[in-house]
Amino acid sequence: MKKLTQSGLMLVSGLLLLSGCTTIGNESLANESLESISQKVHEGETTKEQLIAIFGAPMETTFTDGGLEVLKYEYTRLKPRAQNFIPYNIVSQVTDGKRKELVVLLDEQSQVKRMIMNVSDKQIRFGIIE
Repeated sequence: MKKLTQSGLMLVSGLLLLSGCTTIGNESLANESLESISQKVHEGETTKEQLIAIFGAPMETTFTDGGLEVLKYEYTRLKPRAQNFIPYNIVSQVTDGKRKELVVLLDEQSQVKRMIMNVSDKQIRFGIIE
């Protein structure tokens, strides 16, 4: 029985190690920066349809009080820390990564009025000690 438990633990640990990274959101932002997006998207010229052709459907669409449309694109890539793969480590699990968010304000003609891209560090902690 003990041998079966150790084998099962080794299998689960191996699968976790192989699973590694997690991505959430719009993959089209994975290799983008504000500079690269500025080459593709031009304020006053690029339309909503062109944005969707470049980046796909937005994660969220909202409207300002004045009725202008706001499109939000997000992408997060997370990588677990090596400590997460220590057997019986239930004390603390930590995952680090980067989060990218592209926010585009469209004018009345559905053309890009303004845009901004934010890149931030992201950390998720869970376990007994967070």
